[in-house]
Amino acid sequence: MSSQSIRIRMTYAKLGNLRFVGHLDLQRVFERALRRTNLPLRYTQGFSPHMRVNLASALPLGFVGQAEQMDFWLDQDIPLNEISSRLLTSLPAELILKDLQMIDNKLPSLQASLLSSEYEILLPAEIDRQALKDQINTLLDQDTLPVQRRKKTVDLKNLILEWQLPSDSPETLLKLSMKSSPLENGRPDEFLELLGIDPADCLVTRTKLFFEEE
Repeated sequence: MSSQSIRIRMTYAKLGNLRFVGHLDLQRVFERALRRTNLPLRYTQGFSPHMRVNLASALPLGFVGQAEQMDFWLDQDIPLNEISSRLLTSLPAELILKDLQMIDNKLPSLQASLLSSEYEILLPAEIDRQALKDQINTLLDQDTLPVQRRKKTVDLKNLILEWQLPSDSPETLLKLSMKSSPLENGRPDEFLELLGIDPADCLVTRTKLFFEEE
């Protein structure tokens, strides 16, 4: 194996029916697609080598992702336009390549450096914007917003960084920014449930991820 290791960061959208594919299955989808590119992919050493790929924070089932990120490694320096060309013919139709960058191997992993995420939530048409605004303000006036996760209580209030109900949107749209660090991860579906809204009746899109180096 070459001693050279080239780290490529890919920004992509996860759309359509792929929003129902879980994190581990998505990684396998990417691995199959990368093998089809015939790029000089980097593998780990040892008894059971596996492809070096690193996905950012898991996107919950049912969520759309417009700016997801993944790192993978190559054994040789290949021009980015060549990598892009091969990926475009190998990725499933609902995984949309948006950007490729070559980045320093010394940078921390995506998971370790993630700080927060932004979401746009398309709400049911019958929800009144002003009534919802009042409801959110009342909810956030509480000292804590406890939710249960796997027998653990999490204070959701500490994980909400910012929210908006844009008045210029023709549809009822809730914009939400939440912490997404390895230790503190806000989930918009839990916030919707506190508001008495069924997340299954909404379209939740993660629009941006924010990392330490940004």
